[in-house]
Amino acid sequence: MQAPLPLVLPLFLLVASKTATVAGDGCRGCSLAFGSYYVTKDTNLTFISQLFGLSDYRDLAKYNRGLPNLDNAAAGDRVDVPFPCECLTRPSHPASTYLAASIPYKVATGETYVSIASNYNNLTTADWLQATNTYPPNDIPDVGVVNITVNCSCGDARISTDYGLFRTFPLRDWETLDSVAATRDLSSPERMDQLRRYNPGMEGATGSGIVYIPAQGT
Repeated sequence: MQAPLPLVLPLFLLVASKTATVAGDGCRGCSLAFGSYYVTKDTNLTFISQLFGLSDYRDLAKYNRGLPNLDNAAAGDRVDVPFPCECLTRPSHPASTYLAASIPYKVATGETYVSIASNYNNLTTADWLQATNTYPPNDIPDVGVVNITVNCSCGDARISTDYGLFRTFPLRDWETLDSVAATRDLSSPERMDQLRRYNPGMEGATGSGIVYIPAQGT
């Protein structure tokens, strides 16, 4: 079974809407996006929910209607986990914004950016955690709180208005943008063109990085 998870601070009151927030530089966030979490051996939905600040794993049911039994998610399944997609800044670049979720995570004794990032199965990386937090990598206090930064997308009306929700989708070793599209009924020429435009430079990527996949509303 999964080892007990360090306490994760409350994240947000979930509101399933598409209300946009706009930063001073024009960055436009949204109150709902998804992280596509790849379930691995000995990982359960209670653990996954706690990682994202959800108090009850059953809150995931409405976003994962394709999973027949939340109590028996199998290794290899993907679970959509909701979070707000906000306009954030890095400590070293306070004038420049980017879209991401920022999830408070209370550090346990001995944890590092590497070990913390590993819990999130490529939705974030140790380097990105270091870049978006103020603690040096060798001096994370045992009672400190690390912001788990998961990049996200709110769509782009210049590309298409067909979609208002997006999932952050880490590619596995055998996955490409085309293969992901094929499993989600997005492989028509028109849909693939939209998908490539949402993911510039990712068409040839295999097995690493994240892509943004349009998701249906609930």
